[in-house]
Amino acid sequence: MARRRERERGASSTGESVDSTKSAEAGSRRQRRREDAARQRAELRDRRRSEPASPAGVIAVIVLLAIIVLGVGGGLPRLFGRNSGQEPAGLLSPSAPQLSEPGSSQPSASEPSGASSEPLSTPPPQTERPGAEATAAADTTVRSWANLFYKRTPATETYEQLVDRAARFTTPELADSFSSAGDATYDALRTAGGSSKVLSVTTVTPRPDTAPTDTPTRITRLVTVKVQTTGKGASTFDVPLLVTVVRDGQPWRVSAVDGGTGP
Repeated sequence: MARRRERERGASSTGESVDSTKSAEAGSRRQRRREDAARQRAELRDRRRSEPASPAGVIAVIVLLAIIVLGVGGGLPRLFGRNSGQEPAGLLSPSAPQLSEPGSSQPSASEPSGASSEPLSTPPPQTERPGAEATAAADTTVRSWANLFYKRTPATETYEQLVDRAARFTTPELADSFSSAGDATYDALRTAGGSSKVLSVTTVTPRPDTAPTDTPTRITRLVTVKVQTTGKGASTFDVPLLVTVVRDGQPWRVSAVDGGTGP
């Protein structure tokens, strides 16, 4: 009996030692697992710190900053191309027109304050052209004046006398202008002991962009006078002129001459 009890106590003590050994081994394994997990987390953290940032992370940061700067309410629709239904009025776009209520009248911006309600009208452009008879008479006046004015004999006639003789084909204002301005070529012809005569006079209608449009009271002609001189330095040459003739209930008169005034 005593021996059986001793064997039972021995078996019990052996079981307790085995259990304590197993418990110690289990605790040791749990400790190793915790240490392994901590070491792995530390290695992963160090690896992430050493690696460069991924493009996805950069894009996420940029989008976040854009949301913060532009604002969730006003920036996001413009950022993703969506309109809110009405374009904002900017410095370079006209503001939306103000609609007036039906039946209400507002003054126009182009009408001056205090202006009468009568409509303003501008005179119609001059569309009437001179007839063939008027054109022929004007051309005759131009040729008559050129033949007289450029036939010069300085030895027997002064320049003022020449202007007076030609005054029947010119307006008084043009004659006064000729007399006051003088003509150096007339004096040079007298000094050379020569004279001049007209060989031909041609008149043509100038191009539309070079002269005013002809009207029943004003005609412009491009004139070429071929002149021959005698005396020292005798020569033959052309004198180009732009001549304007007018009439006011009277025969045509030369009113303006642009170009050379003498041989």
